[in-house]
Amino acid sequence: MSEIKIYVEGLSKSLGKKQIIENCSFLIEQGSIFGLVGLNGAGKTTLIRLLLGLLKPDCGKTEVNGFIPWLHAGEFYRKTGVILEHDGFAGNLNIKDNIGMFAAAKGVAWRDVIAYIKEFWSNTFIHDEVLSGRKKVKYLSRGQKVQCGLCRAFMGWPDVYLFDEPTVALDVEAYDHFVRMCIEAKRRGGTMLVSSHQLSTIEELCDIVGILDNKRLHLLTSDSAAPVSGQWEIMADYSDDFRIILERCSGFPAKYADGMWHCNINNPENAIPEIVTQLAAAGCRIRQICPESNGIREKIRRHYETN
Repeated sequence: MSEIKIYVEGLSKSLGKKQIIENCSFLIEQGSIFGLVGLNGAGKTTLIRLLLGLLKPDCGKTEVNGFIPWLHAGEFYRKTGVILEHDGFAGNLNIKDNIGMFAAAKGVAWRDVIAYIKEFWSNTFIHDEVLSGRKKVKYLSRGQKVQCGLCRAFMGWPDVYLFDEPTVALDVEAYDHFVRMCIEAKRRGGTMLVSSHQLSTIEELCDIVGILDNKRLHLLTSDSAAPVSGQWEIMADYSDDFRIILERCSGFPAKYADGMWHCNINNPENAIPEIVTQLAAAGCRIRQICPESNGIREKIRRHYETN
């Protein structure tokens, strides 16, 4: 079993009179990328702030990379890569000076910073700006500031990464570069928690996904969250007569949503041809029929349907 890099047990936090997180427990092993999803206001940013020691929990146990975050050990922050909603850069300093300031704080020698920039950021504006020291951070676009934050987060290849919406405002090339950096960090043994509303990012990167809902964290890769075996999507017209045909042929309830019928079919080899034949005979226009997606969107949809 791999080393546990993020360990949370019974974590709870209230802000004022409102409880945000209640009895939250999970763990992340070394080299894993954990995706954190949830609706706006579900507590994702609060959870990341608790893991960073920026907020103190009401109760529960939290260890990140062997450190208790709330004790604010300098070595803990030197070994952690962070992206939060505020970039933390000094606007009146240029990119080179900002990166240099954080490198010194993290204990990364400037020669190593230059080698890192040349190897991993050579095709970005950051490469030229770090070498020239021309442009002040306050003149950067939002997407450029996010890229600078990512450059800082991966600098020195820390053990743990805590990212809150790291792909906001990134263009296509910058997003692809972010994905490559995550893969490189994982290859080096890094452990990552990524909170994002962009589910394509979660699906592409993450080994395991948790959803914060109603103050609790639910693992979507658990058996309870797995899709029902034999679930199919039928893009077709709506009619109560069509529903009756589907339920008679499949033996299960049929639901219509987003222009599709959703129905459990356990014996598709025999049932699908019969369904198509009967629906067509009843005047139903069938545009597509296929197994339902096993992706994160489908797991989230089922979670909210059953909770």
